[in-house]
Amino acid sequence: MAVTTQQEAGRAASGVMNTAKDIAGKVGDEVKNAASQVGQMASDAASFVGKKAEGATSAVTDTVKTGARYMQEHNMSDMAGDLGDLIKRNPIPAILVALGLGFLCARAMRS
Repeated sequence: MAVTTQQEAGRAASGVMNTAKDIAGKVGDEVKNAASQVGQMASDAASFVGKKAEGATSAVTDTVKTGARYMQEHNMSDMAGDLGDLIKRNPIPAILVALGLGFLCARAMRS
């Protein structure tokens, strides 16, 4: 009977070891799957940011081109009139911009 109990204990230990190995393998597979998904999500995020940066660069380029074209097509008196109209339509932002420019000029002269 002692041999039978030892054999049963050995089989139970072997079963526990096999179950532990199976669980460890499944956990390893899940970790690999999760790591793969995180890697894909990071790649997607980088692609999204890259596309947004391209869009921003394009928008800035278009704005600069539009400004250059405006300056080529209009003389100084036209630009002064347009600036006056802009200030009339947006007085508070115009005052804030003037204050900011005044502050920067004062800092530049003090240095």
